[in-house]
Amino acid sequence: MDFIRARREEQKQVRIQQIVDAAAELYAEIGYDKVTFSQIGRKLNFTRLNLYNYFHCKEDIFLIMLLQDIEKMVKDAESTFTGTVDDKDQFCLVWAGMLLRHQRMLALFSIVNTVILKDASSAMHRRFRLEMNASFNRLTVLIQRIFPYFTKEQAAYFVECENSYAMTLYPASLEFKKAHHIEIFQDAGFGSRDFISQYVIFLRMLLKGIATE
Repeated sequence: MDFIRARREEQKQVRIQQIVDAAAELYAEIGYDKVTFSQIGRKLNFTRLNLYNYFHCKEDIFLIMLLQDIEKMVKDAESTFTGTVDDKDQFCLVWAGMLLRHQRMLALFSIVNTVILKDASSAMHRRFRLEMNASFNRLTVLIQRIFPYFTKEQAAYFVECENSYAMTLYPASLEFKKAHHIEIFQDAGFGSRDFISQYVIFLRMLLKGIATE
């Protein structure tokens, strides 16, 4: 009996991942706003009723996608920074580059509170908050390992601030606009610069501010 239950749960997880992957393909093709629950089902030859066996709505699917993207980013950070760092300028450059390797995460993060969570199910909303918090706690531990003189509170503050600024900055960056085929006006100032050069400046000021607390 245990084997049968485990097998069924494994099959369920395979189906869930297939749904998330299908939504990710549609997102890359047409963008978040144009993806519908029905389109995801059709891409998999699932009936709408069958899709409801796994997810309540499109928003819940994207929350799982974002959680997976966050996990990938955290693992990337943990493998990129394996010890203490003395050169803060180099750290800022490498951290910014690491984040930019996860552009879908940054894009979804920028709309999660204003768009996705508004129509997500309560259960998935709660799961997202809990798992995201656990992931960010791992980043806090990592920052304390990188900068041993940071208190836990300072490390947590760094993670909170760098994440908040990244999700605000990325949608205005050249990288986002190129990826989403948005017209760029080079003479318009803000909104026509690359992510890394702007983000590095912010990280330097953030680290300097924390160090002087």
